[in-house]
Amino acid sequence: MSGEGAFFVLADPEKCTGCRACEVACFAAHQKGVLKTVGTVTTPLIPNLYLTRTETIKMPIQCHHCENAPCLQSCLPGALERKDGSVVVNGKKCIGCRNCALACPFGAIQIIGADILPELGGAAPAFKCDLCPDRENGPACVATCPNEALRVVDTEEELREKRIRSSEAAEAIQGSSKGVQ
Repeated sequence: MSGEGAFFVLADPEKCTGCRACEVACFAAHQKGVLKTVGTVTTPLIPNLYLTRTETIKMPIQCHHCENAPCLQSCLPGALERKDGSVVVNGKKCIGCRNCALACPFGAIQIIGADILPELGGAAPAFKCDLCPDRENGPACVATCPNEALRVVDTEEELREKRIRSSEAAEAIQGSSKGVQ
């Protein structure tokens, strides 16, 4: 995924079983240094996405990297930045004010308190999907999902395909109306 197009991960709730493989893959992809097994992980498992479950639906909630991102506009310290079409958190600038989380229309931003991560020294940074920019094959959650419930959406490509379908439909309607007269 490169270029200035807008990308985000879309979940298909019909395919998601709530197995949480996406959360574990996300956590593992963002670990700095040596990856440890579950029995030796010494920090809380905090992914940049989270699975939500209701009685009727299961699916991960992830950032849509909006073109006019409300979170980006609401971030007073400038901790949210746009990089290669993605909205990412600069943890060194984040003060945990929660403005971004309140502004996000998808509820895709989490603020992790110092009580959960005491090594942050009182800071409470925002966590959100960054599309795994260091991975060649795209987001870890998409690659790991056993049910193929996740896919990367390229909004530019989606718009292009929608225009093509619309023009084909218009041509079909126009062609059928000529036959009626």
